[in-house]
Amino acid sequence: MKHAFRYVTDYDKAKDIVHDSFVKVFNNLPQFIDKTDTNNNLEFSLMAWMKRIVINTGIDHIRRTKALPQLAEINEEIWDGHAETISADDNLLYKELLIELSRLPATYRVVFNLHAIDGYTHKEISELLGITTGGTKSIYFKAKGLLQKKLSKIQNTKPLYVKP
Repeated sequence: MKHAFRYVTDYDKAKDIVHDSFVKVFNNLPQFIDKTDTNNNLEFSLMAWMKRIVINTGIDHIRRTKALPQLAEINEEIWDGHAETISADDNLLYKELLIELSRLPATYRVVFNLHAIDGYTHKEISELLGITTGGTKSIYFKAKGLLQKKLSKIQNTKPLYVKP
């Protein structure tokens, strides 16, 4: 769900992407098993494969609907299970990052997610989105700059906690 939510900001659309992704997973599971080396970590391979399907389904949704960013409340369900793995400060920063990321124009958001978070190369992004490699690099650096500016404003307006 978290992967889908990074590409669409509407909770119901993210649920639809996850649903569509699971349909693809179940339909293609036999081919995945045939191609997978059972000597390697099957669980890790399966999770990586599923993550890629969710990302591609999210991109397909954006292409199909020419989705523009929509500002929406972030449903608290999206954070379930995440809080145990990181500190409270990091969890707050993660939430703020996702909120600011959701406010970026759709193209900026998608390129930033694919490169910075999902680890795609600019060449892979350009092939997925049908834009030049130089275009993806330019969009990425603009998105990164906007996020840095927005997050620094947030950080400067919040009082710092000083331990007694």
